Amino acid sequence: MNQIVSRKKGSSVPSDRIPPPVRSQAKNKGSGKQAEPLKSKEVRRLEGLRDALVGATLREPDPKGGCFCQAQMHVLSPYTPICQNCGLVLCELHLPLYACPHCKSPLLTPAARDGLVTMLETQITDTLAKEQDERERLLQEARVAAGAFPALTAAAAPPTDTLSSHPTNQTHKILSLNSKTKKVTVSSFTSPAKSRSASRDCAAKEADKEQARRVPPPPPEVEFVKAAPDPLRPWANLRGTSVTYVPAPKVMAILGPKSSSS
Repeated sequence: MNQIVSRKKGSSVPSDRIPPPVRSQAKNKGSGKQAEPLKSKEVRRLEGLRDALVGATLREPDPKGGCFCQAQMHVLSPYTPICQNCGLVLCELHLPLYACPHCKSPLLTPAARDGLVTMLETQITDTLAKEQDERERLLQEARVAAGAFPALTAAAAPPTDTLSSHPTNQTHKILSLNSKTKKVTVSSFTSPAKSRSASRDCAAKEADKEQARRVPPPPPEVEFVKAAPDPLRPWANLRGTSVTYVPAPKVMAILGPKSSSS
């Protein structure tokens, strides 16, 4: 009996050394989950603005200095179009979580901040829904173009990225029949890879232009002429620019002799 027990403890059978399949099942469950699609630039922008508004003090100045174009070079801000304290018109480059670049007063009250956060969450939800519908539409068009039967419902097919379902540099074959010779010809072609470097360069250039177009604040000192005005010519421009004087027309020459006789 002792020999049998010792053999069971020190068994050399390969099946006794195989680990239980718990870990493999866990890996299979983890790999079976579909990866969430990447968020678009607009969704990331809205989420970043929402998160920044939640923890903002509303009194911090804009680290980029703001923009003083007064919506003449950029679009009017959809969140805080005007400062309620000094009346400065604000463009879209000035975020609502910062104070006014002129009077340094908050642009939002706590109640207005909460309402803006709710509005941003609604915009995020609507944008995600539109992007999901667009992905499903593109996937459906790709299936129809490939010759597959269209899905009856959107839930029947899981949404996947069109680029991953149709990889680049894929070889396609075309079967054609010559009507004269009645011969079948098989030709193949490879779809070229789409380059995104041009679009990325354009986006980087637009960002640089946006940063360069910021209008700085006006100088704190007001320009004025230190020389005393001439009492005989108080309208003269003393800043040194070339001005041409145009004499006033004579009333008699305009009205004529009939008006003078009457």
